[in-house]
Amino acid sequence: MLVQHLDPEAPMASRAHATIDQSVAWLIPTLNITEGSRVLDLGCGPGLYAERLACRGINVLGIDVSHRALAHAHRTAERENLPVTLRQGDYLRAELGTDHDSAILIYEVYCALSPEQRALLLDRVYAALRPGGKFLFDVASSARFDHVTEQHHTRANLMDGFWSAEPYTGTHDTWTYPEMRLVLDHHTIHTRTQDREFWNWMHCLTPTQVTTELSTAGFSTPELYGDVTGRDYLPTLPGFAAVTECS
Repeated sequence: MLVQHLDPEAPMASRAHATIDQSVAWLIPTLNITEGSRVLDLGCGPGLYAERLACRGINVLGIDVSHRALAHAHRTAERENLPVTLRQGDYLRAELGTDHDSAILIYEVYCALSPEQRALLLDRVYAALRPGGKFLFDVASSARFDHVTEQHHTRANLMDGFWSAEPYTGTHDTWTYPEMRLVLDHHTIHTRTQDREFWNWMHCLTPTQVTTELSTAGFSTPELYGDVTGRDYLPTLPGFAAVTECS
């Protein structure tokens, strides 16, 4: 997974690095953050956004469950003397701090959470922001669900070796739940020494759903964008980004 994060062209674990550069250039003015601002990076991974923000003098607290990803982020921050603090843990339970100027949650991971988990996350982010602080996140849209088909296939080194450094056989099943616009991707990875299973949920959301969830947590009506580079929002796009404010 870390290899995929760090590959500048690979979109499987993070977006292409050129897209990340565009995102950072857009989100800094959009979130009104400047040198010395405090940003909470939820699910920071190896620090691809944190590093770019910190290079501009922005103080970043990164939260992630992966020890390996955080170790890479720590090495980069230490080598470049960047104002990045890293904390291992699940952002639904980890200490998030307070008085952040902004928070970001990127790569549509909001959609992997259950409604109850999303409500908990929003409450925790709200408590971590200062009054007027902004929260940026992106989601899979209801339009994406319309193009998802159920499938089952087995291949050698499924997804070009994404799941293991050693040779493996991978089986991928996709199931859909139209009444909830919910997608479940199930991967079974068989190597010479072990079998592993991965269950990935994706709840495809509408702007109305997102707005309602934010309002319940006390956030403002969000500004919508086509993605986290700031393109115009269109209902036909496979995803959208939301920027909301803590009142």
